[in-house]
Amino acid sequence: MFHCLIGCIDLGEYIVMKFKVAVVQFEITQFDSEANLVKAEEYIQQATAGGADLIVFPEDFVLGPLNGRVNLADFDRRYVKHFQKLAAQYAVDIVPGSIIEGDEDGLYNTAYYIDRHGEILGRYRKVNLWLPERSYITPGKDIAVFETRFGKVGLIICWDLIFPEIFRAMLQEGVEMVICPSYWCLEDAGEGQKYNKHSEVMLVNSLCTARAFEHEIVLVYANAAGSSYIDNFKNTLVGQSQITVPFKGPLDIVMHNQEAMFIQEVDTGILAVAETSYEIRSDLRKTSAETEPMQVEHVA
Repeated sequence: MFHCLIGCIDLGEYIVMKFKVAVVQFEITQFDSEANLVKAEEYIQQATAGGADLIVFPEDFVLGPLNGRVNLADFDRRYVKHFQKLAAQYAVDIVPGSIIEGDEDGLYNTAYYIDRHGEILGRYRKVNLWLPERSYITPGKDIAVFETRFGKVGLIICWDLIFPEIFRAMLQEGVEMVICPSYWCLEDAGEGQKYNKHSEVMLVNSLCTARAFEHEIVLVYANAAGSSYIDNFKNTLVGQSQITVPFKGPLDIVMHNQEAMFIQEVDTGILAVAETSYEIRSDLRKTSAETEPMQVEHVA
């Protein structure tokens, strides 16, 4: 059991807390880590001045998508070490987006949760890779759910959001807040854009609200901003960074794709009310313990 360090009360199996989360919809300078790290620290300064307890950045925000440029991958963990120092310096928890890290087994799209003392509480390697990543990134195999001062937190990255199975696995571990750094673009729809050029905006917003409701969680979604040209291919970010909860949907949302930051108070008491109303967690525990797999009925 974690300790109540922010303002919280015990409500059955839940510790109800109020805390502030800063979400940065960050416009990345492609392949320029120095510029991106300087700007990231400026946002950390602004967030802590605004009373934020946790700050979340987007996927790939240190360098932008590498698109197979293995030489730019981080093989000595210098970027996560940099953010460990910043977390301790500014006394704030940080999710530094995701970082392409390498070891003897390959490259991984990796997210970290760093607490305000600079300690790494959780690490997650992206399981569900987006199509262009599959040629040079190795998929992870494990979920990441861990204790923080705000309760049990899980990490996912971008395309993981589409798969409810990873949320169900985290729910079995008691997750209360899921954090999703992302680099989600309009062009991801491919040929589907001819039916709706803003289909990815609809998809992201639908998923963020649905995942919060169906799993009784706080979902923190941090997408990148703006647009970029990589290898003559345009990426137009959808933006839509947001925090969603049951009953309310988005507590705050950036309804455009420009660079922005918001700070939002989160009250986890709403999760206990959701379980009282829906009993999803209770039903899932019963299902995993008692129910045999569903069979397909064939009608003659």
